[in-house]
Amino acid sequence: MAITTGGELLTALSNWTGRADLTSSGVNYGRVSEAISMAEAKFNRNLRTPDMETKDAAYSITGEYVAVPTGFLEARSFMLNASPRRAITFMPDDEQAFAYSTGTGDPIFFNVVGGNFRFAPVPSSTQLATLTYYKAPATNSTGGSEHNWILDSHPDLCLYGALLEAAGYIQDESRVMLWAQAYAAALDQLKKQGARMQWGGNGMTVR
Repeated sequence: MAITTGGELLTALSNWTGRADLTSSGVNYGRVSEAISMAEAKFNRNLRTPDMETKDAAYSITGEYVAVPTGFLEARSFMLNASPRRAITFMPDDEQAFAYSTGTGDPIFFNVVGGNFRFAPVPSSTQLATLTYYKAPATNSTGGSEHNWILDSHPDLCLYGALLEAAGYIQDESRVMLWAQAYAAALDQLKKQGARMQWGGNGMTVR
């Protein structure tokens, strides 16, 4: 069976564990959904590939604190849409608070505080910026026709990741090592593929 949707991933997880209670009609079907959610949380912590990059070319900086975009994981680049364009670079929060405790102006530094960007200097008026950032993929755990780029191109990673998260519940220690090795290999291959996409397959050179 091909694994192309979240529903098919849930079914595959039930098939691979061989547990009748984890099928769609089983009393513990919700456990496989939880396993996929936990695997996806690890993807979001460990993966930073070009497939995860998205761009907001008109991000509105309306004050010192502005909410990060939905699904935000990490900033890739931040450019103020001025003429000429200027980079907004990262500054730790304690340094930012000390250096820009008063005054306003065009923001040149940012950091992340909770679910917000903090900008310094505090903008004197609304500014537009181009934000390129890593965004968390949509979930595959709801059991429907949903899918994301990881499942589209790397169903083995999704399956092995979910199997590892389900291992503690299904108590199948004999297959944990096999799943762990397959998961590690798939994750490593995806990271290397991402590096080739980003750097064109060329090694770094000394200039």
